[in-house]
Amino acid sequence: MIKIQRMTQNQTEKSTHLRDFALEFFESFGAHTNRLDQRQQGAVLVELPDALKSHFGKPTLHLVFQNAEMTSDTDLVAYGSRIFDQMMAYLDRQGALTVQELPVRHNGADELLRALHPRNAAIAGLQLSEQKRQIFVFNWHITYRADDKREELFTVVVDEHGNRISLVEEADAMIAGSDAVHLPTIMADAVPTPPEKNEEGQPVPPRLPPMTQLIRLAENARKYALYHADVRCVSYEAEILPRLHKVLARLTNYYQQQIEEVYDAHDPSGEKRQVLEEDLQRKLAEEVENHRLRVQVRLFSYALLYVPVANAQIRLSDGKQTVSVDVTRNRYTGALRRPSCYSCATPITELMLCRNGHVICGECSVKCQHCEEILCETCGLHSCPDCGRLNCETCSRYCWSCGERACAEHSSRCPVCEDEICHACQSFCAECGERLCRSHLRVDGVSGDLLCARCAVRCPGCNSYSREMETCAVSGQRFCANCIIHCAGCGKTLGPNLSALDPADGRPYCADCLHVCPTCGAETAVVIEPGCLACGRSLCGHCAIPCVTCGGLLCAEHDHRCFDCDRSICADHQIFCQIGEEVLCAECAESCAICGTIHCKQHSATCEICLQRYCGDCVRRQGMCDTCAEVTKRGVGVAMPEQPVFADPRIETIWNKHTWVAHGNERYTLYLGVDAWMRYVLVVAEGEKVLHVRRGQVLSKLLLMKSP
Repeated sequence: MIKIQRMTQNQTEKSTHLRDFALEFFESFGAHTNRLDQRQQGAVLVELPDALKSHFGKPTLHLVFQNAEMTSDTDLVAYGSRIFDQMMAYLDRQGALTVQELPVRHNGADELLRALHPRNAAIAGLQLSEQKRQIFVFNWHITYRADDKREELFTVVVDEHGNRISLVEEADAMIAGSDAVHLPTIMADAVPTPPEKNEEGQPVPPRLPPMTQLIRLAENARKYALYHADVRCVSYEAEILPRLHKVLARLTNYYQQQIEEVYDAHDPSGEKRQVLEEDLQRKLAEEVENHRLRVQVRLFSYALLYVPVANAQIRLSDGKQTVSVDVTRNRYTGALRRPSCYSCATPITELMLCRNGHVICGECSVKCQHCEEILCETCGLHSCPDCGRLNCETCSRYCWSCGERACAEHSSRCPVCEDEICHACQSFCAECGERLCRSHLRVDGVSGDLLCARCAVRCPGCNSYSREMETCAVSGQRFCANCIIHCAGCGKTLGPNLSALDPADGRPYCADCLHVCPTCGAETAVVIEPGCLACGRSLCGHCAIPCVTCGGLLCAEHDHRCFDCDRSICADHQIFCQIGEEVLCAECAESCAICGTIHCKQHSATCEICLQRYCGDCVRRQGMCDTCAEVTKRGVGVAMPEQPVFADPRIETIWNKHTWVAHGNERYTLYLGVDAWMRYVLVVAEGEKVLHVRRGQVLSKLLLMKSP
């Protein structure tokens, strides 16, 4: 077999690899090579044997690997050159298939016997045999075509089941006990298989696997080659795109210049420009198509290698069952193939037998806490929903409610549906203590306990179930404790809708405890005598109207309403607006801070400067109150640090920049400050509390009112 190293992207490395490939090619077929130059890309003189003379057409070849060194007497070896194609054609004819076998390097059966250590079983039988297993080496010829051409040989090694065998780069990495192989090493160690003879004693070609198996293995290996080609295409396309953009930019600039040089007088219809545009688009499409990367993957050759293996078939028994396992040793690499754990699929040395005959490792073994049998995680133990113990399927019972498996002692049949249910899905009746499924128990609407169907009684009032029932003294029906009402007068038990609430105290009363109010005619339990503060008429909770100030009761005839809040007021607590004579309650009656006049909201107004509300008579000067209108005239100079509002943090940043005067009324104090640039600031305060700090244009009316 001819070994071809993979091509790299750097041009110098390409030439070096081609030179090594050419030397190995000719030396492998018996040619004599003479290195004329010791450089990595130096020329080589090759004297061909008879088998190669006819193929190449001459006895000697003067090989060079750089275009600059090519002359009429030399032969260039490059991707796509005539010599390289002739070499590939010769390999197609000579190296399509080889059948070889690997030598035996590891003897002895002790490693096979020491490969396994049973923990809960004994070896009941042992049978040793020698076999030859097959591995297949598929060489794929991958061609990448775009504006240039690249070629590569990619090797995929698979076993007889189609599983890929990894390749290592160095022979030292192929250590004993590993399935990875170094391809040059195994190809160098492989020897031809002994020829088979027919009945006449004549040698016959080696026997090959069935064609269907070869096709299946080749298709599986081709998937790895396609994946490798996809990965390479990413880097190749990254190299192609800059070259494509350069060509497209050059074409676009050239044709754009040609179009701009066509004068309007020479092309009045625009036909010449249109022809140039169409020619540009056609050439751009051609360049895009020429730079499109196309990949071809072709099976170049394949090799069938027979690997000598020693197989030990071991029968294990735990006294109840017998299981056979195979241990295989690769006699070429010394690699041991142990049986895999049934649960985690990892190779195992210390194995155990599951109760169901599965070979498992110690980490995947679990023990039933009831029968103490060993099982694997795949067979599984089930956690009891009630106690949490792990049990196997034999020791557990399936719960038809939650679908889990419970211990036998924590599972019982429901007396209603007769299904076997775990105790975690059952509950006791709070009345009789019987265990049932929760789906057959009802919630007590009063206490929230669970009741069975025999102990639960449905309340006709709220349709809920309960065991706490009482009898209505009027209708004789039984109702739950939530629906029963006790009369606040006589204590009689009443059902729903058989009582009435007295508005006076909000408590329920029966019909015997209710009386007719002489004023409004409504039924009530309590008649208030004397009732109305004005006329003394008897009242009940339905017709009694309380005064908002004193709480005294009034009848509808002597009920007076506050003009602002519309609440009831008795005659003794009425306050009248001194401007419009409207009736006000104590909460709505406001006293003007300037003149002291009591007024309602209708006869009040808000000052546009200090934003405080006064009576309408004191806010009359262009929307200003009398206090704001006189602050510039009657304001007294003050030292702001001595004023009660100085503690406010807003005053701290402005007090020393202004000169202050103060003027106030019975409730509010106004502080007006002016700085060196005649900028004003107004502070509105109520005692020590600062209500507003205003400045700028809002003070323009104050300035207009300032005396000359």
